Amino acid sequence: MPRRPIKKKRTISPDPVYNSISVHMLVNRILKNGKKSLAYRIVYNALREIGDITQKNPVEVFETALDNVTPRVEVKPRRRGGAVQMVPRVLRSTDRARANSLRWILEVCRKRTGQSMVSRLKYEIIEAYKKTGLAIKKRDELHKIALNNAMYAKRPQTVLNAINQLNSENDKK
Repeated sequence: MPRRPIKKKRTISPDPVYNSISVHMLVNRILKNGKKSLAYRIVYNALREIGDITQKNPVEVFETALDNVTPRVEVKPRRRGGAVQMVPRVLRSTDRARANSLRWILEVCRKRTGQSMVSRLKYEIIEAYKKTGLAIKKRDELHKIALNNAMYAKRPQTVLNAINQLNSENDKK
């Protein structure tokens, strides 16, 4: 039994313009030094430009990009017998997977140079929507590591099934 009380999950209210929780999560992660109005401006300008380029609903494009980047498994290092093994496990909760995908998109955005944050965010979301880009590459690398280390998992077949299910979905599209 844990000594600490179980933390209640905070509910995030949707953003005022698009009425989307995932857009609000993006704003909160872009936020630096408490300047939320600047974060809102960056996200809304990027979404407006995405809508202009793709001629589709920008929130749907963003949601699809997030789904494309979202990993099915995660890998945790464990020390066993003096060696560190990367033990994969299937992500059952969508919250943790969604947080990872948002983090990866923003990491890639911050690595790009020579452009404004609006254009970096716009291009990364569009690339994730098209299933290209560095965030998708990071997800694929994580899945490769999980496949190679599936033997260390408690249930290796569930790890393999989760990754193969993603691959079969990608092949259909």
